[in-house]
Amino acid sequence: MSARRPVAAIVASVAAIALMGWHWTILEPVVSAPFVAEASQVAGPADARPFHAATFASAEDPATPHTHASSAIATRPGELTAFWYAGSGEGAADVAIYLSTLSHGQWSPQRAVVDRASAQASLGRHIRKLGNASVIRLPDGRLWLFFVTVSVGGWAGSAINLVESADAGQTWSAPRRLVTSPFLNVSTLVRTNPFLYADGSVGLPAYHEFIGKYGELLRIAPDGRVIGKERLSVGRRALQPDIVPVDGKRAVLLLRDGGPPPRHVLRATTDDGGKTWTEPLEIAMANPDAALDAVSLGGDRLLAVFNDADNDRERLILAVSDNLGLDWRLVATLADPGSSTPGSSSGGRHEYSYPWLLRDPAGDFHVLFTWNRERIRHVTFNEAWLDGQAGFRPASGAGSRP
Repeated sequence: MSARRPVAAIVASVAAIALMGWHWTILEPVVSAPFVAEASQVAGPADARPFHAATFASAEDPATPHTHASSAIATRPGELTAFWYAGSGEGAADVAIYLSTLSHGQWSPQRAVVDRASAQASLGRHIRKLGNASVIRLPDGRLWLFFVTVSVGGWAGSAINLVESADAGQTWSAPRRLVTSPFLNVSTLVRTNPFLYADGSVGLPAYHEFIGKYGELLRIAPDGRVIGKERLSVGRRALQPDIVPVDGKRAVLLLRDGGPPPRHVLRATTDDGGKTWTEPLEIAMANPDAALDAVSLGGDRLLAVFNDADNDRERLILAVSDNLGLDWRLVATLADPGSSTPGSSSGGRHEYSYPWLLRDPAGDFHVLFTWNRERIRHVTFNEAWLDGQAGFRPASGAGSRP
Protein backbone atom coordinates (compact mmCIF):
# COMPACT_ATOMS: atom_id res chain seq x y z
CA MET A 1 0.00 0.00 0.00
CA SER A 2 2.85 2.37 0.85
CA ALA A 3 4.43 1.67 -2.55
CA ARG A 4 1.29 2.86 -4.29
CA ARG A 5 1.17 6.20 -2.52
CA PRO A 6 4.06 7.86 -4.42
CA VAL A 7 2.50 6.84 -7.75
CA ALA A 8 -0.90 8.09 -6.66
CA ALA A 9 0.65 11.33 -5.46
CA ILE A 10 2.41 11.87 -8.79
CA VAL A 11 -0.80 11.21 -10.73
CA ALA A 12 -2.74 13.57 -8.48
CA SER A 13 -0.13 16.28 -8.86
CA VAL A 14 -0.13 16.02 -12.65
CA ALA A 15 -3.94 16.16 -12.71
CA ALA A 16 -3.95 19.18 -10.40
CA ILE A 17 -1.48 21.03 -12.58
CA ALA A 18 -3.57 20.29 -15.67
CA LEU A 19 -6.75 21.42 -13.94
CA MET A 20 -5.12 24.66 -12.80
CA GLY A 21 -4.58 25.55 -16.42
CA TRP A 22 -0.83 25.02 -16.64
CA HIS A 23 -0.21 23.89 -20.19
CA TRP A 24 2.68 21.46 -20.27
CA THR A 25 2.73 20.68 -23.94
CA ILE A 26 4.74 18.85 -26.56
CA LEU A 27 3.94 21.64 -29.01
CA GLU A 28 6.66 24.00 -30.14
CA PRO A 29 6.33 27.73 -29.40
CA VAL A 30 4.83 29.81 -32.20
CA VAL A 31 8.00 30.81 -34.04
CA SER A 32 8.59 34.06 -35.86
CA ALA A 33 7.16 34.05 -39.40
CA PRO A 34 5.87 36.70 -41.78
CA PHE A 35 2.20 37.60 -41.34
CA VAL A 36 -0.17 38.16 -44.23
CA ALA A 37 -1.41 41.68 -43.46
CA GLU A 38 -5.17 42.13 -43.67
CA ALA A 39 -4.94 45.32 -45.71
CA SER A 40 -2.90 43.53 -48.38
CA GLN A 41 -5.81 41.17 -49.10
CA VAL A 42 -8.09 44.02 -50.21
CA ALA A 43 -8.25 44.74 -53.94
CA GLY A 44 -9.36 48.33 -53.36
CA PRO A 45 -12.45 50.50 -52.84
CA ALA A 46 -15.40 49.12 -54.79
CA ASP A 47 -17.32 52.39 -55.24
CA ALA A 48 -16.48 56.07 -54.75
CA ARG A 49 -20.07 56.88 -53.69
CA PRO A 50 -20.81 56.60 -49.94
CA PHE A 51 -22.76 53.49 -49.05
CA HIS A 52 -24.20 52.30 -45.73
CA ALA A 53 -26.92 49.71 -45.06
CA ALA A 54 -28.16 47.47 -42.24
CA THR A 55 -30.27 44.31 -42.10
CA PHE A 56 -30.57 41.05 -40.18
CA ALA A 57 -28.48 38.04 -41.19
CA SER A 58 -30.41 35.60 -38.99
CA ALA A 59 -34.08 34.71 -39.15
CA GLU A 60 -36.65 35.61 -36.51
CA ASP A 61 -37.20 31.94 -35.69
CA PRO A 62 -39.21 30.71 -32.65
CA ALA A 63 -37.02 27.59 -32.65
CA THR A 64 -33.89 29.68 -32.01
CA PRO A 65 -34.91 32.51 -29.68
CA HIS A 66 -31.36 32.81 -28.32
CA THR A 67 -28.86 33.81 -31.02
CA HIS A 68 -25.28 34.89 -30.33
CA ALA A 69 -21.60 35.14 -31.32
CA SER A 70 -21.42 35.63 -35.08
CA SER A 71 -18.44 35.32 -37.39
CA ALA A 72 -18.25 35.79 -41.17
CA ILE A 73 -16.06 35.39 -44.22
CA ALA A 74 -16.11 36.48 -47.86
CA THR A 75 -16.62 33.30 -49.88
CA ARG A 76 -17.35 33.65 -53.59
CA PRO A 77 -17.05 37.09 -55.27
CA GLY A 78 -19.86 39.29 -53.99
CA GLU A 79 -20.89 36.76 -51.33
CA LEU A 80 -20.53 36.76 -47.56
CA THR A 81 -21.25 33.76 -45.32
CA ALA A 82 -22.03 34.28 -41.64
CA PHE A 83 -22.05 31.79 -38.76
CA TRP A 84 -23.44 31.90 -35.22
CA TYR A 85 -24.82 29.64 -32.54
CA ALA A 86 -28.52 29.58 -31.67
CA GLY A 87 -31.10 27.57 -29.76
CA SER A 88 -33.51 27.86 -26.86
CA GLY A 89 -30.81 29.37 -24.61
CA GLU A 90 -27.05 29.65 -24.12
CA GLY A 91 -25.69 26.20 -23.34
CA ALA A 92 -28.98 24.45 -24.13
CA ALA A 93 -28.90 20.97 -25.64
CA ASP A 94 -30.62 22.18 -28.83
CA VAL A 95 -27.99 24.80 -29.68
CA ALA A 96 -26.46 24.38 -33.14
CA ILE A 97 -23.99 26.31 -35.30
CA TYR A 98 -25.93 27.98 -38.12
CA LEU A 99 -24.95 29.68 -41.36
CA SER A 100 -26.54 32.06 -43.83
CA THR A 101 -25.09 33.46 -47.07
CA LEU A 102 -25.50 36.99 -48.38
CA SER A 103 -25.83 37.01 -52.18
CA HIS A 104 -27.30 39.73 -54.42
CA GLY A 105 -28.25 41.71 -51.34
CA GLN A 106 -30.30 38.93 -49.72
CA TRP A 107 -29.50 36.58 -46.84
CA SER A 108 -30.37 32.93 -47.45
CA PRO A 109 -32.52 30.95 -44.97
CA GLN A 110 -30.39 29.90 -42.01
CA ARG A 111 -29.36 26.24 -41.79
CA ALA A 112 -27.38 24.20 -39.29
CA VAL A 113 -23.77 23.25 -39.99
CA VAL A 114 -23.31 21.12 -36.88
CA ASP A 115 -25.45 20.32 -33.85
CA ARG A 116 -24.81 18.56 -30.55
CA ALA A 117 -25.88 15.13 -31.78
CA SER A 118 -23.80 15.20 -34.98
CA ALA A 119 -20.75 16.52 -33.11
CA GLN A 120 -21.11 13.81 -30.49
CA ALA A 121 -21.34 11.08 -33.15
CA SER A 122 -18.31 12.36 -35.11
CA LEU A 123 -16.09 13.11 -32.11
CA GLY A 124 -16.92 9.89 -30.30
CA ARG A 125 -17.50 11.58 -26.96
CA HIS A 126 -20.36 13.02 -24.95
CA ILE A 127 -21.11 16.62 -25.96
CA ARG A 128 -23.09 18.71 -23.52
CA LYS A 129 -23.24 21.98 -25.47
CA LEU A 130 -21.84 24.01 -28.36
CA GLY A 131 -20.49 27.55 -28.31
CA ASN A 132 -18.49 30.19 -30.21
CA ALA A 133 -17.53 29.71 -33.85
CA SER A 134 -14.71 31.37 -35.82
CA VAL A 135 -14.03 31.10 -39.56
CA ILE A 136 -11.17 31.66 -42.01
CA ARG A 137 -10.71 31.19 -45.76
CA LEU A 138 -7.44 29.48 -46.71
CA PRO A 139 -5.38 30.49 -49.77
CA ASP A 140 -6.64 27.43 -51.68
CA GLY A 141 -10.28 28.45 -51.07
CA ARG A 142 -11.14 26.00 -48.30
CA LEU A 143 -13.14 27.28 -45.34
CA TRP A 144 -12.14 26.29 -41.84
CA LEU A 145 -14.78 26.73 -39.16
CA PHE A 146 -13.55 26.38 -35.58
CA PHE A 147 -16.17 25.90 -32.87
CA VAL A 148 -16.35 25.22 -29.15
CA THR A 149 -17.80 22.11 -27.49
CA VAL A 150 -18.17 21.25 -23.82
CA SER A 151 -18.40 17.68 -22.56
CA VAL A 152 -18.46 18.29 -18.80
CA GLY A 153 -19.03 21.45 -16.77
CA GLY A 154 -19.25 25.01 -18.07
CA TRP A 155 -17.30 27.00 -20.64
CA ALA A 156 -14.09 26.42 -18.68
CA GLY A 157 -14.32 22.78 -19.84
CA SER A 158 -14.33 23.71 -23.54
CA ALA A 159 -12.40 22.17 -26.41
CA ILE A 160 -11.85 23.49 -29.95
CA ASN A 161 -13.08 21.55 -32.98
CA LEU A 162 -12.70 22.03 -36.72
CA VAL A 163 -14.94 21.41 -39.74
CA GLU A 164 -13.87 22.11 -43.32
CA SER A 165 -15.66 23.05 -46.52
CA ALA A 166 -14.20 22.85 -50.03
CA ASP A 167 -17.28 24.31 -51.76
CA ALA A 168 -17.79 27.73 -50.12
CA GLY A 169 -19.86 26.32 -47.27
CA GLN A 170 -22.30 24.14 -49.19
CA THR A 171 -21.05 20.93 -47.56
CA TRP A 172 -18.87 20.27 -44.52
CA SER A 173 -16.55 17.58 -43.25
CA ALA A 174 -17.17 15.68 -40.04
CA PRO A 175 -15.86 17.57 -36.98
CA ARG A 176 -12.44 16.76 -35.55
CA ARG A 177 -11.07 17.85 -32.21
CA LEU A 178 -7.91 19.94 -32.05
CA VAL A 179 -5.27 18.72 -29.60
CA THR A 180 -4.02 21.83 -27.81
CA SER A 181 -2.69 20.15 -24.65
CA PRO A 182 -1.78 16.55 -23.73
CA PHE A 183 -3.40 16.95 -20.30
CA LEU A 184 -7.20 16.71 -20.52
CA ASN A 185 -7.21 19.00 -23.59
CA VAL A 186 -9.84 21.29 -22.08
CA SER A 187 -10.43 24.97 -21.29
CA THR A 188 -9.48 26.32 -24.68
CA LEU A 189 -11.99 28.49 -26.54
CA VAL A 190 -12.15 30.61 -29.70
CA ARG A 191 -13.94 33.82 -30.53
CA THR A 192 -11.96 36.21 -32.76
CA ASN A 193 -10.59 36.25 -36.33
CA PRO A 194 -7.95 33.68 -37.32
CA PHE A 195 -5.23 35.04 -39.61
CA LEU A 196 -2.71 33.76 -42.15
CA TYR A 197 1.05 33.39 -42.09
CA ALA A 198 2.98 33.72 -45.35
CA ASP A 199 3.75 29.99 -45.39
CA GLY A 200 0.04 29.09 -45.51
CA SER A 201 -0.32 28.16 -41.86
CA VAL A 202 -3.07 29.70 -39.73
CA GLY A 203 -2.79 31.71 -36.54
CA LEU A 204 -5.76 30.97 -34.28
CA PRO A 205 -6.20 33.30 -31.29
CA ALA A 206 -7.66 31.34 -28.38
CA TYR A 207 -8.16 31.77 -24.65
CA HIS A 208 -8.16 29.83 -21.41
CA GLU A 209 -10.91 30.38 -18.85
CA PHE A 210 -10.44 27.85 -16.02
CA ILE A 211 -8.97 29.29 -12.79
CA GLY A 212 -7.00 31.85 -14.80
CA LYS A 213 -8.08 33.92 -17.79
CA TYR A 214 -5.45 34.45 -20.44
CA GLY A 215 -4.94 34.63 -24.17
CA GLU A 216 -3.14 32.06 -26.28
CA LEU A 217 -2.07 31.76 -29.90
CA LEU A 218 -2.23 28.46 -31.77
CA ARG A 219 -0.47 27.86 -35.08
CA ILE A 220 -2.13 25.33 -37.35
CA ALA A 221 -0.63 23.64 -40.41
CA PRO A 222 -2.60 23.50 -43.69
CA ASP A 223 -3.51 19.88 -42.89
CA GLY A 224 -5.22 20.94 -39.64
CA ARG A 225 -2.52 19.86 -37.17
CA VAL A 226 -1.75 22.17 -34.25
CA ILE A 227 1.99 22.75 -34.60
CA GLY A 228 2.61 25.56 -32.12
CA LYS A 229 1.19 27.35 -29.12
CA GLU A 230 2.19 30.28 -26.95
CA ARG A 231 0.78 32.26 -24.05
CA LEU A 232 -0.13 35.88 -24.85
CA SER A 233 -0.99 37.05 -21.34
CA VAL A 234 -1.02 35.87 -17.73
CA GLY A 235 -3.35 36.12 -14.75
CA ARG A 236 -7.13 36.13 -14.36
CA ARG A 237 -8.15 39.07 -16.50
CA ALA A 238 -7.44 38.90 -20.23
CA LEU A 239 -9.39 36.81 -22.71
CA GLN A 240 -10.66 36.64 -26.31
CA PRO A 241 -7.48 37.98 -27.94
CA ASP A 242 -7.90 39.79 -31.26
CA ILE A 243 -4.71 39.85 -33.34
CA VAL A 244 -4.47 42.33 -36.23
CA PRO A 245 -1.46 41.84 -38.57
CA VAL A 246 -0.46 45.20 -40.02
CA ASP A 247 2.51 44.06 -42.13
CA GLY A 248 4.83 41.08 -42.39
CA LYS A 249 6.38 41.58 -38.95
CA ARG A 250 4.07 43.84 -36.96
CA ALA A 251 0.75 43.00 -35.35
CA VAL A 252 -1.47 44.49 -32.66
CA LEU A 253 -3.08 42.40 -29.92
CA LEU A 254 -6.28 43.64 -28.24
CA LEU A 255 -7.77 41.70 -25.32
CA ARG A 256 -11.17 41.71 -23.62
CA ASP A 257 -10.98 42.75 -19.97
CA GLY A 258 -12.52 40.07 -17.76
CA GLY A 259 -11.34 41.65 -14.51
CA PRO A 260 -13.22 43.78 -11.98
CA PRO A 261 -14.46 47.24 -13.04
CA PRO A 262 -13.46 49.76 -14.14
CA ARG A 263 -12.40 47.78 -17.17
CA HIS A 264 -10.29 48.78 -20.16
CA VAL A 265 -9.10 47.03 -23.29
CA LEU A 266 -5.62 45.55 -22.96
CA ARG A 267 -3.12 46.07 -25.78
CA ALA A 268 0.18 44.52 -26.81
CA THR A 269 2.29 44.51 -29.98
CA THR A 270 4.90 42.47 -31.81
CA ASP A 271 7.46 43.65 -34.36
CA ASP A 272 9.16 40.30 -35.01
CA GLY A 273 6.38 38.21 -36.53
CA GLY A 274 5.02 37.08 -33.17
CA LYS A 275 8.26 35.71 -31.75
CA THR A 276 7.90 38.12 -28.83
CA TRP A 277 5.04 40.29 -27.61
CA THR A 278 5.03 43.28 -25.30
CA GLU A 279 3.23 42.98 -21.99
CA PRO A 280 -0.53 43.64 -22.39
CA LEU A 281 -1.34 47.00 -20.79
CA GLU A 282 -4.53 49.00 -20.30
CA ILE A 283 -5.37 51.68 -22.85
CA ALA A 284 -7.96 54.46 -22.61
CA MET A 285 -10.64 52.33 -24.25
CA ALA A 286 -13.43 51.21 -21.93
CA ASN A 287 -14.53 47.58 -22.03
CA PRO A 288 -17.57 46.06 -20.25
CA ASP A 289 -16.08 42.54 -20.22
CA ALA A 290 -17.20 42.13 -23.84
CA ALA A 291 -15.74 41.01 -27.15
CA LEU A 292 -14.25 43.45 -29.66
CA ASP A 293 -12.80 43.28 -33.16
CA ALA A 294 -10.46 45.37 -35.30
CA VAL A 295 -8.96 45.42 -38.80
CA SER A 296 -5.96 47.11 -40.37
CA LEU A 297 -6.52 50.04 -42.73
CA GLY A 298 -2.89 50.08 -43.81
CA GLY A 299 0.10 51.81 -42.22
CA ASP A 300 -0.51 52.45 -38.52
CA ARG A 301 -4.29 52.88 -38.88
CA LEU A 302 -6.81 50.48 -37.35
CA LEU A 303 -10.59 50.40 -37.37
CA ALA A 304 -12.35 48.76 -34.40
CA VAL A 305 -15.87 47.98 -33.26
CA PHE A 306 -16.62 47.63 -29.53
CA ASN A 307 -18.85 48.59 -26.59
CA ASP A 308 -17.47 51.87 -25.23
CA ALA A 309 -18.55 51.47 -21.60
CA ASP A 310 -17.14 49.65 -18.60
CA ASN A 311 -20.36 48.10 -17.27
CA ASP A 312 -22.92 47.46 -20.05
CA ARG A 313 -23.30 46.44 -23.69
CA GLU A 314 -25.94 48.95 -24.68
CA ARG A 315 -23.90 50.91 -27.23
CA LEU A 316 -21.74 49.58 -30.03
CA ILE A 317 -19.44 51.97 -31.86
CA LEU A 318 -16.87 52.23 -34.63
CA ALA A 319 -13.57 53.88 -33.69
CA VAL A 320 -10.32 54.61 -35.50
CA SER A 321 -6.71 54.69 -34.31
CA ASP A 322 -3.80 56.34 -36.11
CA ASN A 323 -1.09 54.85 -33.85
CA LEU A 324 -1.55 51.06 -33.86
CA GLY A 325 -4.37 50.99 -31.35
CA LEU A 326 -2.86 53.11 -28.61
CA ASP A 327 -5.39 55.97 -28.93
CA TRP A 328 -8.90 55.83 -30.37
CA ARG A 329 -11.62 58.26 -31.43
CA LEU A 330 -15.29 57.73 -32.19
CA VAL A 331 -16.29 57.42 -35.84
CA ALA A 332 -19.94 56.33 -35.65
CA THR A 333 -22.50 54.64 -33.40
CA LEU A 334 -23.74 51.36 -34.85
CA ALA A 335 -26.39 50.55 -32.23
CA ASP A 336 -27.75 51.96 -28.98
CA PRO A 337 -31.08 51.96 -27.09
CA GLY A 338 -32.34 54.74 -29.32
CA SER A 339 -31.64 52.79 -32.52
CA SER A 340 -34.63 52.28 -34.78
CA THR A 341 -34.73 48.72 -36.08
CA PRO A 342 -37.77 48.20 -38.33
CA GLY A 343 -39.56 44.88 -38.08
CA SER A 344 -38.25 43.83 -34.67
CA SER A 345 -38.86 44.56 -31.03
CA SER A 346 -36.21 44.47 -28.34
CA GLY A 347 -38.75 43.49 -25.69
CA GLY A 348 -37.15 45.99 -23.33
CA ARG A 349 -33.67 44.48 -23.67
CA HIS A 350 -30.76 46.44 -25.08
CA GLU A 351 -27.62 44.43 -25.77
CA TYR A 352 -25.49 44.94 -28.87
CA SER A 353 -22.39 42.83 -28.50
CA TYR A 354 -19.85 40.32 -29.83
CA PRO A 355 -19.01 42.17 -33.05
CA TRP A 356 -17.19 40.62 -35.98
CA LEU A 357 -15.52 43.08 -38.37
CA LEU A 358 -14.12 42.27 -41.80
CA ARG A 359 -13.23 43.95 -45.06
CA ASP A 360 -14.05 41.98 -48.18
CA PRO A 361 -11.71 41.74 -51.21
CA ALA A 362 -13.67 44.50 -52.99
CA GLY A 363 -12.90 46.90 -50.14
CA ASP A 364 -16.32 47.05 -48.44
CA PHE A 365 -16.62 46.70 -44.65
CA HIS A 366 -19.01 44.38 -42.81
CA VAL A 367 -19.92 44.32 -39.12
CA LEU A 368 -22.02 41.49 -37.68
CA PHE A 369 -23.12 41.57 -34.05
CA THR A 370 -25.54 40.10 -31.53
CA TRP A 371 -28.78 42.09 -31.39
CA ASN A 372 -30.46 41.61 -27.97
CA ARG A 373 -29.44 37.92 -27.99
CA GLU A 374 -32.28 37.41 -30.48
CA ARG A 375 -30.87 38.14 -33.94
CA ILE A 376 -27.61 38.71 -35.80
CA ARG A 377 -27.43 42.24 -37.20
CA HIS A 378 -25.40 43.01 -40.33
CA VAL A 379 -24.11 46.52 -41.10
CA THR A 380 -22.15 47.21 -44.28
CA PHE A 381 -20.47 50.36 -45.57
CA ASN A 382 -17.70 51.39 -47.91
CA GLU A 383 -14.56 53.47 -47.58
CA ALA A 384 -16.29 56.54 -49.01
CA TRP A 385 -18.92 56.44 -46.25
CA LEU A 386 -16.22 55.91 -43.63
CA ASP A 387 -14.18 58.80 -45.01
CA GLY A 388 -17.23 61.05 -44.70
CA GLN A 389 -17.56 60.51 -40.94
CA ALA A 390 -16.07 63.45 -39.04
CA GLY A 391 -14.30 61.23 -36.50
CA PHE A 392 -12.51 59.26 -39.20
CA ARG A 393 -10.40 62.16 -40.39
CA PRO A 394 -6.94 62.05 -38.83
CA ALA A 395 -6.01 64.75 -36.36
CA SER A 396 -3.25 67.16 -37.31
CA GLY A 397 0.07 65.38 -37.09
CA ALA A 398 -1.53 61.94 -36.78
CA GLY A 399 -0.68 58.95 -38.90
CA SER A 400 -1.08 59.13 -42.65
CA ARG A 401 -4.01 57.77 -44.60
CA PRO A 402 -3.51 54.37 -46.27
